[in-house]
Amino acid sequence: MAKKKKRNPEKMLRQVQDSLQALPYAIEEHRQQGRWGKAFMLRYVSGPMLKLMNRALGSKRYKGPEGQKLKQTDQMRRHLQQKQAARKQVQEMMRGNDPAEVMRQVNAMRRKAGDPKKAAAQAKKKSP
Repeated sequence: MAKKKKRNPEKMLRQVQDSLQALPYAIEEHRQQGRWGKAFMLRYVSGPMLKLMNRALGSKRYKGPEGQKLKQTDQMRRHLQQKQAARKQVQEMMRGNDPAEVMRQVNAMRRKAGDPKKAAAQAKKKSP
């Protein structure tokens, strides 16, 4: 029997973090496609498990000398990759759909995920 390769905990943490970021979009997509059971499982079973794994792997990673946080350039690179993935998803949605329907879907996803631009604008209005 072949020996199982040990997975790199740093890569596993990255995958878990990326999955957590994409979770609201996946849930919304399953709901729109009528897969209520799958959306339920993602939200109430897989979601908490991913959060638990993220907490455990994160606390394990940031202990010790090799557990330094990412440099700002690496953080920005990952942020840009996430934005590109989101842009690609919206472009795929737009193919063959009514533009007004696409905007409704995008706005629903933003409301669900919490749009940072909108939050900043609201905070600006509240401050004197």
